[in-house]
Parts: sequence; structure tokens; C-alpha cells
Amino acid sequence: EGGTISVGGSCSSDNNTAVADNMTVSFAALADGTYSNCTITVTDNASNSVTIDVNSFTIDTTAPTLAQVTAVTTPTNDNTSSYTFSSTEAGTISYSICGGNLDNASADNNTITFDALADGNYSDCKISVTDNASNTSDNLSVSSFTIDTVKPVLAPVTAVTTPTKDPTPGYAFSSDEAGTISYGGCSPGGTSADNGTNSISFGTLSDASYSNCTITVTDSAGNASSAL
Repeated sequence: EGGTISVGGSCSSDNNTAVADNMTVSFAALADGTYSNCTITVTDNASNSVTIDVNSFTIDTTAPTLAQVTAVTTPTNDNTSSYTFSSTEAGTISYSICGGNLDNASADNNTITFDALADGNYSDCKISVTDNASNTSDNLSVSSFTIDTVKPVLAPVTAVTTPTKDPTPGYAFSSDEAGTISYGGCSPGGTSADNGTNSISFGTLSDASYSNCTITVTDSAGNASSAL
């Protein structure tokens, strides 16, 4: 039947006329929140009325807020690096440039593992979260990071003079990356290598023949060269 509509509870509406058919009622603007007491009453021309309870529903117009918690270690030799961010709401994660293994975010800290990345610098990876009401957060820009899985390459330049009366003999080698020097077999000397030719002096050595001295360079991403 047709009649007059009245809306009650926490809801209101400008719709006040009912027709004898299916009807859609638009509620007046509602603040964010859950509404469980809204009612609709239709009164016909004979003053007969019927009231229905509107199902509980939630209005959510607020997008999630994201923040970086733990950046990707940089540089790193892990091409599937981890990253942690926080979200104020649960939702679906979207990725830009760098894909990840996690599809859904919780309203808490979230740790993702990026898909395998080629060596290089990454400064434009972004993450967003869309909540259950389809509100999408602003893009969270992941702090710039560098993937480096290539180990330094060493080559001899100037061998130790032999025999020598110098107990701290010198040696020159080249490295195609800067890094930290590790020694094997001989007493250590300098600990830092440059990209290019490096001259070192071994620590004080006793009189003897030395055939097992080695040098290894580890770059800032943790890649260790083959022993020279």
C-alpha cells in the first residue's frame, strides 16, 4: 500500500511518501559509526501502520593511515627483503613497483617480504591499504634501498718481495668494490679496501715461508669475495 513514511532511531530521511511497490529510502547524512536502532514506519490512509527494523550497518568514511616501522636494510644482499609498516585499519594491500607476499593488512604492525628484486636502487616502491568500506589510504613510500648480490672481485697487483727482511711486508691488490678486508694465514694489516688498487702491510711475521696467506673483501651489502 501507499502511505506516509517515518524514519526513527538514529536515522532520518527526507523520503516521506510510500508507494505500493519496492522502495529505496535514502537516509540523511550519517556520521561514522554503527547504527542498530534505525526503523521505518509506513502509515496508510486509514492510519494503519507497520514498522520494520533496519538491519545493523556501519558507516566508515575514514581511510587507513599507514606508517613505516622498520625500513629495508640498505644496502642488502637479500633480494627478497623484509619491510614492516603499521596500519590503523585492516584491509587489502596494494603494491606499486615492488610486489610483496602479504595480501591483507591487520590493524597493527605488518611485515611483508618483497618479491625477488634485481640488483639496483629502489626509491619508488609504494604500499596502500583499502579497508572493508573501500576507503584507500594514501600511498606509503618505502624508504629508498639498494639490492646488491654481487661479490667483490680481487686481483693481485704487486706480490710480496721474497725473500724479504721486512717482518711487515707490503702487498698490493685491486678490488672492484670498497669493503672490509679479512685475512687468513698471515697477521692482519689494514682492514679497509677501496674500489681500485689497495696497498697493505701485513702484521708482524716471524721468519718463515708463507704460502697460505689469503685476503677476502666483504662489501657493505655483506657479499664476500673469493679469497685471493
